[in-house]
Amino acid sequence: MIWLRPWALWGLFLVAAWLAWEWRKTSRKWSLGAKALMAALVVVALAEPTMTVFEQKVGLVMLADTSASIPAEDLRKESDFIDRLRAEQGRHSLRVVAFAGETRDLHPEEAQSKAALRTEGRATNLEAALRNAIGLLPHGRVPRLLLASDGKENAGSIERAIYQARLLGIPIDTVALAGTRQPALRLTAVNLPSHVFTGEKFYIEMDVTSPRAGPGTIEIIAEEKPIGRAEVKLQTGSNTFRVRAQLDAVGATHVHGKISAPELGEVLFDRMVTLRQPRLLLLTKDTAEVSRHLRQVLAAARFDVGESSGVLPANLRDYQIVLVNNMDVESWPRDTKRRLEEFVREGGGFLLIAGENDIYAERKPDDDPLVKMMPADLTPPRTPEGTAVVLIIDKSSSMEGRKMELARLSAIGVVQNLRPVDQVGILIFDNSYQWAVPIRKADNPALLRRLISGITPDGGTQIAPALAEAFRQVRRVRAVYRHIVLLTDGISEEGDSMTTGRDAVAQQVTISTVGLGQDVNRNYLERIATIAKGKSYFILDFANLEQVLLRDVMEHTGSSAVERPVPVAVARDVGILEDVPIPKAPPLLGYLKFIAKQQSEIILQVDEK
Repeated sequence: MIWLRPWALWGLFLVAAWLAWEWRKTSRKWSLGAKALMAALVVVALAEPTMTVFEQKVGLVMLADTSASIPAEDLRKESDFIDRLRAEQGRHSLRVVAFAGETRDLHPEEAQSKAALRTEGRATNLEAALRNAIGLLPHGRVPRLLLASDGKENAGSIERAIYQARLLGIPIDTVALAGTRQPALRLTAVNLPSHVFTGEKFYIEMDVTSPRAGPGTIEIIAEEKPIGRAEVKLQTGSNTFRVRAQLDAVGATHVHGKISAPELGEVLFDRMVTLRQPRLLLLTKDTAEVSRHLRQVLAAARFDVGESSGVLPANLRDYQIVLVNNMDVESWPRDTKRRLEEFVREGGGFLLIAGENDIYAERKPDDDPLVKMMPADLTPPRTPEGTAVVLIIDKSSSMEGRKMELARLSAIGVVQNLRPVDQVGILIFDNSYQWAVPIRKADNPALLRRLISGITPDGGTQIAPALAEAFRQVRRVRAVYRHIVLLTDGISEEGDSMTTGRDAVAQQVTISTVGLGQDVNRNYLERIATIAKGKSYFILDFANLEQVLLRDVMEHTGSSAVERPVPVAVARDVGILEDVPIPKAPPLLGYLKFIAKQQSEIILQVDEK
């Protein structure tokens, strides 16, 4: 025992002198003795006595290597060693830490189970394992570290950790594991992209040198899941293999690989790949309900979708793909088309999904940016022979105002999209009918525009006589396709309209009907169109009239839409179709005809033509 303040012990003489002085005066000897004893103890405490006691309890942290270079046999040896330490633990403390590239603290119940030790990573970071173990050593115990490993470090620097342990006076014991034997294979190079889009298929290329020929296996693992596997044939000398992989994660992801062969061992690699979602700009005016299937496809393909009703953002470089769905691209400003063309030229993707809102201009300038950009001619193919179109326009007094204005503009739009070889007629009616434009060649658009612009509303509504007159005149015309479109906003007596429809079918003349507003006889107009093999339309938003007329005329003059189930066939096997079971796909419900450009590549086709 030692005293930190020995001079305080002089106080004991004072206590003894006081006790002797008071002893003769008092009769309460026991009480005086107790007080003297307490005073003596206080003096001793002020002197701070210190006694050194040697403790033999050890605080041990065992580090168990569970990296990929430790075979199953060594993992069992480590587990057995942990069991023996537990059995001999006694009053000492023991913690078990499994490590590979990172560390994992095993709970006591885990450490007692041999199955708890499993391969947990490709990397071996001895430095990180030792540093973490030093932090886990208990206070007040004799510190000690035990490292079980094959010593095949491929991350960090164990020298730095040893230097720190030496400064702290912490001894490190080791248990040497055999590890995997030196492979006869040699991995000379691994190439894979550092940045990949989520869901994108990419290739990992490996150069392997083998001393002899034989079978081998390549396995690729990411996020503890296999993402690629291939059975290969090794040749003597240098071999180059490519394995395709695909990841659905986002962010930095470790990709591990293993190339193995019987009796030749295995070689490993570990790489980091950064994944991000591809950004897609969706241009559409369809409601979410109408386009729900398209949106589901984009979501399943892991696209980060931005949406616009037609206005391009300031910076298209933020996107990888621009998808245009069912929009009138012909009406877009030239600057918008030019920006899209530049976007594609710089490597962006462009996808056009056609629909009922598409309007096809017959005469487009050769320098139109979309025409130059697309792999197909956006103008649907027409028959080389002429077609004949008759528009029957209701000019009754109920058409006054915006209805008549849009009817005139729609008729002009149809005329402008006809070719000089085509024929057109404009029949107007109220209580009677008259030809605003008798059937003639559409070779003078300016004249036809003036005649159509002079149509003014007046009178009542008598449809049947006008329909019969249009049929009588158009059936005399020599043309491959002959089509009549009836436009009205009122209700009329049926007359012999159904007979006219049946006669039209017999003469290969089709009739479509367009009802404007709600005050129309829907049943009557639908029956005429059905009998005459045409279509019926009912429009509440009159601004869509021109689109409806153009689409109907083009469809019924052998030009654009085919609306019936059609199977899809593979015209040419290419990478984009890999793993896509086209033969099992359901049929399309229709398509629009296009003419592919000479430099384009056709990979799918419908119909034999």
